[in-house]
Amino acid sequence: MNSPLVSIIIPTFNRAHLIGETLDSVLAQTYTNWECIVVDDGSTDDTYKVLNSYCLKDSRFKYFKCPKNRLKGANSARNYGLEQSKGKYVNWFDSDDVMGQDFILRKVTVVEKEALDFAISYSLDFDSKGQKKPMFEFDNIGKSLTLKNYISSQINWVTMDVIVLKSSLKNLRFNEVLKSSQEYNFFSRYLIQYPKGKFINECLAYRRVHPNSIQEKLKITPLNRKRELLINDLVLLDDIKEKAPKNIIKIVLKRIIKLNYGFQEKGVINKLQIQVFLTLLKFGYFRKALNYSFWVTSNFLLGKGYCFIRSNFS
Repeated sequence: MNSPLVSIIIPTFNRAHLIGETLDSVLAQTYTNWECIVVDDGSTDDTYKVLNSYCLKDSRFKYFKCPKNRLKGANSARNYGLEQSKGKYVNWFDSDDVMGQDFILRKVTVVEKEALDFAISYSLDFDSKGQKKPMFEFDNIGKSLTLKNYISSQINWVTMDVIVLKSSLKNLRFNEVLKSSQEYNFFSRYLIQYPKGKFINECLAYRRVHPNSIQEKLKITPLNRKRELLINDLVLLDDIKEKAPKNIIKIVLKRIIKLNYGFQEKGVINKLQIQVFLTLLKFGYFRKALNYSFWVTSNFLLGKGYCFIRSNFS
């Protein structure tokens, strides 16, 4: 088997106390033809010192600071790292997670042998006590790796699970403005290009679960979470409108309507409801737009109307 160069891209921010374990797991890889690009998004701790020691130890490590003229955030750092990469394949990773020793080897073997554009393994969450558990309830194996299944949440994964042929990305980049669901947006746009991929039924990495991250999630109210998901779907529709088949557009629109019901309020027509109405018109769903406006008006006046909208968008 050929041993093409793999670019491991790691965005980081104030992870000096954890990134060493991540980089040690990179050093321990059984596959050795890699470059590890770490992009620092403005750390104020000792990240520079830690990275400097690894760069001196092994020239395959490369440390960059994200330019100040770019937006802050992990996705901006991921994009910048991609721009610096030289590998045939790309695998993004997080600066507090840990690779199994065959993390790269198993995926490169599969994509090279079967001439694939990408391959997806799976990961387990682990906590400070070392306890491990699946991060998703999804069972990807046995299901088709298609845009429809991904858009409709029949299959799922996290970014670090994916190794991708760099040339298959074309001009695709992570959305640097979205506050959440950036991975979903990115891989929806990637799959719409119909790349050839495969699931690998092996756990090859471990994702660290922080107590503070759990607490942060608990602070997000269900209402705000629905609002975020709705905004993300509206952005996704705009991103894929030129290439997506009608059945995919319809799946996303149905979900938008369902999410929109979650924060209706009698006597109020909010900006998102207006945006949903205009989106229905944009995609040529004139009758559904009329039905939707009827529901919004009924809800505004009476606080009722969901049964009507549900029957017309089922």
